[in-house]
Amino acid sequence: MSDFLWLFAIVTCVTAFIGWVTNWAAVKMIFHPEKFLGLGPLGWQAIIVRRGDKFATGVADMVTQNLITAEELAGRFDPDELQSVFSDTLDDELPKMCREAASVIQPGAWENLPEHVKEMALGQVKVQSRALGDAIFARLRALVPELLDLHALVFRQLSGKNVQRLSRLTWEIGHKEFRFIELSGGVFGFIIGLAQIAIWGLMQTWWLMPIVGAIVGLGTNWLAIQMIFRPQEPRRYLGFRYQGLFPKRQADISRDYGKVSAREILTARVFLDVLTTGEAGERVRAVVAETVSAHLKTEWEKVAPMIPIAVSADKLDEIAGLIVARIGASAARIQPEIETYVEAKLEVAHTVESRLAALPKADFERVLRGVFEEDEITLVLVGGFLGLAVGILQAVLALAM
Repeated sequence: MSDFLWLFAIVTCVTAFIGWVTNWAAVKMIFHPEKFLGLGPLGWQAIIVRRGDKFATGVADMVTQNLITAEELAGRFDPDELQSVFSDTLDDELPKMCREAASVIQPGAWENLPEHVKEMALGQVKVQSRALGDAIFARLRALVPELLDLHALVFRQLSGKNVQRLSRLTWEIGHKEFRFIELSGGVFGFIIGLAQIAIWGLMQTWWLMPIVGAIVGLGTNWLAIQMIFRPQEPRRYLGFRYQGLFPKRQADISRDYGKVSAREILTARVFLDVLTTGEAGERVRAVVAETVSAHLKTEWEKVAPMIPIAVSADKLDEIAGLIVARIGASAARIQPEIETYVEAKLEVAHTVESRLAALPKADFERVLRGVFEEDEITLVLVGGFLGLAVGILQAVLALAM
């Protein structure tokens, strides 16, 4: 094989390798390493991890500003449907609640009542329990937008100890774009290698090799990133129709984003945890207790003249406490059923998908663009440095031919 063919094979393979490896390294630098690797100011940490709080804030902004609100979510729940979720369990609890309430008023009173009186009392209590459920639901639904900070919820799900989730989900949603960056580097590198051979053949100037190598590293990283997002609408270049990979895949990415959001970010369990724990949980329990107490006192005032037993306010409060405890125990027992119902009503996957797909291209771009913008210049310069180093190796090989 002639020296020229050897040079052709070596230069094009090496330039293709430069383009591929520099873009491969650029992608890896977005996600790895999770912990800072280096000494003093010299080193690197995954862009997504290092900028995790900012990226998580960006996702939270997008979700709350463009996709969904707490008010909308609260409005999707129906009191009758919720009643049906609780009905069987609460119906089983009613005899126990009546027995306990009667014992507070007068120990042994429930056991001494005739069966038909018990049945009548249970029927009335069942009716009142439905009314009480409606009252509790109305107050809690009005309170949800205040208690459910959707922005903080999304941020918390993707930052701090959950930043690995942000990294993994970013890869899951944008893996085709990241693969494109890697592969396009090899293609662009090969093309520039052809130009490099032509320059060498005409000028026989060794120092052009490192220069072209640096250009390959810089250019392929920059061009690959641009081709992901630009143009936002299809255009023709030299007779070929092209659209940025990310805007072209808006429908597919929106579907994936919806699935990911429903599976790992805006889940029924996460919403319920927010509303049942911490300060929000205390508020919810207080509202339930207040509603139960007010309803019980109102209903007692209606029947008190017909009952020859005096019942103090303290005893009514004690009965209200028993009812609240029973409601809480019932909710804990049927939590899986509650989560299933909440998940069905939230419709997170469909909501996120449909609204993300309908976003203008410029707004949709923010879903992924921020990952590149923060350190795009750094990634491009790293590509140039690696290209320069391999270009020097090429020059050594060329001079040795």
